[in-house]
Amino acid sequence: MIGAASGAAAIWLCWWLQPERQIPRAQSRFLSIIERRDFDAVAGMIAADYRDRWQQDRRAVVRHGREVFGEFVTLSISCEPRGLRMVSGAWLLSEKLTLGGIGGPLAMAARETVNALHSPFVMEWRRRSWKPWDWELKSITQPELELPEGGEGL
Repeated sequence: MIGAASGAAAIWLCWWLQPERQIPRAQSRFLSIIERRDFDAVAGMIAADYRDRWQQDRRAVVRHGREVFGEFVTLSISCEPRGLRMVSGAWLLSEKLTLGGIGGPLAMAARETVNALHSPFVMEWRRRSWKPWDWELKSITQPELELPEGGEGL
């Protein structure tokens, strides 16, 4: 009986630790800390060599996130999963994001812009360490979203 329970627990643990289950959990944590506007924790989940299609690095993403999301009085982020796949060793998670909440003019402009997008955001995740749950965000893309290069002027 104990052997069967141990075997079942081992199988469940192997299943639970797979990237296909850990990356959505990392994404959920990431969106949750953005909702709480805890940008020290946001910075902790972003790779040191982060670079996106707008030529932003980790420092710029955190700075711009503080500017935009800091204007929200209330903030909720809903996601509609669109897919998860591995490409050249990186895991790409696609989700359609929707912003809810109220706040200042920059927050409302961000909410309207994001909610009008049709294509999903694609987040590139990679494992940071040997721990199966230790993931970091390497890049974000969204083909419709136009930002000034480097994100300046937000």
